[in-house]
Amino acid sequence: MSNVVNAFVKVESDLDAALRKLRKKIEKEGLIKEMRKNMYYEKPTQKRRRKMLKAKKKMRRMQDKMARYDKRR
Repeated sequence: MSNVVNAFVKVESDLDAALRKLRKKIEKEGLIKEMRKNMYYEKPTQKRRRKMLKAKKKMRRMQDKMARYDKRR
């Protein structure tokens, strides 16, 4: 779970640009998302429920997409 981000950003004159580059690198690694996810304890049953609801939503979207595709034909 320990992710290490090697972020070498040159600070020549624009500190804001360096911070933007650092923020992009951290975001690309997915650290912010993981940090927010692990901020609070989530019970195993809640995790399973969340994953199940996400899968149902994905399946529903795919079915809607296929239905629209079939109507076009």
